[in-house]
Amino acid sequence: MKRDKKLRAGVIGAGAIAQACHLPGYARNKHVELAAFADPAMARHREVAGAFPGLRGYRSYQDMLKAEDLDVVSVCTPNSYHANATIAALEAGCHVLCEKPIATTLKEADRMIAGARAARRKLMVGFTHRLYSGPGTCHEMLAKKSVGKPFMIRVRFAHGGPYPGWAKDKWFYDPKLAAGGAMLDMGIHAIDLCLWLMGPIAAVSAKAATLVKKIAVDDNAVLLLEFASGALGYIEVGWTSKPGFVGFEIYGTEGSLICDYLHSLRLCQGKASAGTDSSDVWTILDANPATGGWSVEIDRWIDVVLGKEKLTMTGLAGRNALEVALAAYRSSKTGKRIALT
Repeated sequence: MKRDKKLRAGVIGAGAIAQACHLPGYARNKHVELAAFADPAMARHREVAGAFPGLRGYRSYQDMLKAEDLDVVSVCTPNSYHANATIAALEAGCHVLCEKPIATTLKEADRMIAGARAARRKLMVGFTHRLYSGPGTCHEMLAKKSVGKPFMIRVRFAHGGPYPGWAKDKWFYDPKLAAGGAMLDMGIHAIDLCLWLMGPIAAVSAKAATLVKKIAVDDNAVLLLEFASGALGYIEVGWTSKPGFVGFEIYGTEGSLICDYLHSLRLCQGKASAGTDSSDVWTILDANPATGGWSVEIDRWIDVVLGKEKLTMTGLAGRNALEVALAAYRSSKTGKRIALT
């Protein structure tokens, strides 16, 4: 994409993720003019006005798309609105960065992907964990077969929950708006990392439950993954966690990668046997593996729009992760292993 003037950016939905990542990201990018935002809640307008004086605000994204000549749009609404807002922005000629999950149904995801194709615009899904330095290093090392053949991945993403404390309201806990709980919110990141690092998932078994919070969606979940390669995977996510391990571990035939977000990314190699001559050799690859993420997401997105970076967090990647998450919910409901097509 070639142009002399700056890209004009708009944001749909001005809640926590917009205020923490998208709005400031566009504001500081030298290739972008942050032009407008849309949100039906006047409380969000007051918050944004305090941080970005003079930024034009609209009560509806339809009005914003009609009034503003935008080049790029971020969709930061509750999950159930992702599809319609994204398609409207694509039809208005905008490239779209949509927050995860891409949508709440596969049909919605397919409409979004088709909309991007028809509009000849780029659609990226905000899989922020791919932008941390630790996962990026692991992806490179797996491509180089640095740990041999990977046969197991374990992921744990857990914290105290989005509300109260971070989210602006309780929509995360509303089944109509969120379409799922911790397994769709945090689990979608974990699932995407598993797909990105380990390849296609052939089947999933899962249990989602509401163990602690008095909410209408799951606050904890565990997933057992079967990869097409024959490898296995385990995911634990939760909204009720006290401090503990946050990150992932990958085990291969010639070594292991331990990506502890709170401490370091380490490579373990050496000689393993059942006897007394086994030995481990540890190497610290990254002392701060959670560097990046939100702080670089918009810059990466703009580089994708400008053709400086390849689009990898595609609509299809979003659909693939959503397919596994929805299958996990079916497994939890039926108690059955769900094979993926």
